[in-house]
Amino acid sequence: MDRIKESFDILPIAVCFFDKNGGVRLINHRMLSIVNILRKDGIQTLSELRHALEFPPSNIYRLDPKLQIFLFPDNQALQFTEESITTKAGIPYTQIIAADVTELINKQNLLKEENTKLKEANDRLRTLFTRMPEIIREEETLAMKLRVHDGIGHSILAARRALISNASARELKVSAELWEQSIAILYRYNQMTVHNELLETAQKRAEEMGVKVITEGAFPKTKKNRRLTSLAICECAANCVRHAGGTELYVRFDYIPDYVNVSISNNGAKPEEEIIEGGGLSMLRHRIEGSGGIMRIQSFPNFNLKLDLPEKEETVNESDDR
Repeated sequence: MDRIKESFDILPIAVCFFDKNGGVRLINHRMLSIVNILRKDGIQTLSELRHALEFPPSNIYRLDPKLQIFLFPDNQALQFTEESITTKAGIPYTQIIAADVTELINKQNLLKEENTKLKEANDRLRTLFTRMPEIIREEETLAMKLRVHDGIGHSILAARRALISNASARELKVSAELWEQSIAILYRYNQMTVHNELLETAQKRAEEMGVKVITEGAFPKTKKNRRLTSLAICECAANCVRHAGGTELYVRFDYIPDYVNVSISNNGAKPEEEIIEGGGLSMLRHRIEGSGGIMRIQSFPNFNLKLDLPEKEETVNESDDR
């Protein structure tokens, strides 16, 4: 019997048993050292141990109340589990085990750090994916500008050579045709409907998120308002998916003297409480109000973002895409 008791005392895991009246019947050395830290005067009953675990001293930190995991002063994490057992003779006991889960906690913390890094990487990829249409459009615009630049440069050199060398009428005609081609390219480039490109980009971004953009009315005339409206469409499309589970975005344009009114709503779930502006909407408000516009958010009965944008003629510098 003494050998059994000795083996029980030197077990690496902390364990103790309480009888049906809650008194300590058996406790090994490991558990004894732990309960002496939990309670200054030690533990004599099951209720005392439960109270010590419910209200641990200041030097013991409760990592997980539900799983009963505690961090002790020696940076060791212990999980306490309680179980009712009955001997073959039918005598009931309550078993308390304190298992060392320090390594598991450390691995869990490392996993959380890795998950955080993965989330940051995914966020960067998602941002890049969201901006992909804009990047492609910028590359296409640059390619167009290079073609215009090369075409005009070639026309100028050809015309200069023809004039210096007193070229024939046929050569002058060829040079004139080159000029006509360059002028046609310039005309097409200058006639590119920037508002349609911006709207198309916003629609594509929304579609990538699973939202169809349905517009009513003419898109704003000024480049500034087209850009602001496109930003609003992208932000509302993202919020439509994230918060309302919607699939359609409704954008309406109405005009009054010197202003365009933009109304954006969706077919998603109605807000359950007043909408509080997050980073995206706050940034959008800053852009709208910084441009002299007004932004209003309606939460009930349905979400509606309303913009009042001054629609004045742009100066040459404002409308220049270069």
